[in-house]
Amino acid sequence: MSKIFSTEGKIYSGMERIYQILLLNSIFIISCLPVVTIGAALASAYGTAYKMIDHSEGVLYKEYLRQLKLNMLPATKLWVLILAVIGAGFWTFPYVQSFMVGNKIAYYLTMVFITFLVLMSLYLFPLIARFDNSLSGTVVNAMILSLKHLPQSIIVFFITIGGVVIVPIYLPKLLFVWLFTGIGTVIFINANILMNVFKKYDITEERS
Repeated sequence: MSKIFSTEGKIYSGMERIYQILLLNSIFIISCLPVVTIGAALASAYGTAYKMIDHSEGVLYKEYLRQLKLNMLPATKLWVLILAVIGAGFWTFPYVQSFMVGNKIAYYLTMVFITFLVLMSLYLFPLIARFDNSLSGTVVNAMILSLKHLPQSIIVFFITIGGVVIVPIYLPKLLFVWLFTGIGTVIFINANILMNVFKKYDITEERS
């Protein structure tokens, strides 16, 4: 019985992991506050989650700050590009909507294209956190991996939607718990799934 509650026991390890996710969630939200740093915060959170999975995170907040410094420039460039694409999407939406009215083929093609973009976007910042690559290379790899590993892409999508949207809106009783652990939990679970995908590829490009 004493071994269960020891520092090497499952209960202690579980509590420690909950604490780490809570801390990851908190520092992620804080680093997102300037808005322009959201991309860097996402990449850094995934980079820290990878270390947590390998049990090599050390002092978690120091590892997060190290990841933030490492990912700030490439992730911010990508985040600005995403904001520009979103802005262009809103600007062109009235024209696209008028084109889709009464045209089922155009409607379904647009929905497929949007779905593809969403699935691809789920890989962008996790890839930045895992590999050294150019911005265009990251985007191309995200496109390829999101389709090549479609089952994992769909799982990550539903975990993200469930953890970020459904729980806080449709399960208000869990809002307090979600505020402290929700996003951190989503990132940690997604990181586990995506790590299994990324490990199949050239580890020589892996970030330290």
